[in-house]
Amino acid sequence: MTLGPVHLVVIGLESDKLQGQVRRELMRASESGAIRVLDALAIQKTASGSVVSLGGSDLTPDQRYVYGAIIGGLIGFGATGTEEGATEAAEAGADAFADKNFGLSNTDIQAIANDLPSGVTAVMVLFEHRWAVPLKEAIEEAGGIVVAQGLVRPENLMEFGAQLAARSDAAEYGYEDTQPQTSPSA
Repeated sequence: MTLGPVHLVVIGLESDKLQGQVRRELMRASESGAIRVLDALAIQKTASGSVVSLGGSDLTPDQRYVYGAIIGGLIGFGATGTEEGATEAAEAGADAFADKNFGLSNTDIQAIANDLPSGVTAVMVLFEHRWAVPLKEAIEEAGGIVVAQGLVRPENLMEFGAQLAARSDAAEYGYEDTQPQTSPSA
């Protein structure tokens, strides 16, 4: 079983603008096979201050246990830095993720909600990029390794391009300091 790259996204949304559009797009991407939702959790603080939460996953309960063990081992869920600690972390992660969204208890969810303004919904989605599994396998077969990776938002690229253009214009007209001040970031 090859695990594709796993991506965590945390989104803040104005609750009064929600009409299921985010859920529909996640479902569309999942149904197409591009991604697999490993865990999703929405926490909403209503205008009156009450808390509503809803979770979901594309995984069966057995798969949640297996993936929880992988994730728990990777993040060191309760680990002590030893081989035994890694085993304990995998077991703790498996138990936590099998039964709860993101391994969070109701108390944890309430604590997150306490930090939300009224009328806001926080959405956490952990998904696997399934489209990248064949690419990952090809890289491994070729003896390659991923040296670096990251996401760059298009808005950051546009800003960086505008800065480069301004610096280029400044250099063309003889102004000093032709180096861009910032680089694109995720």
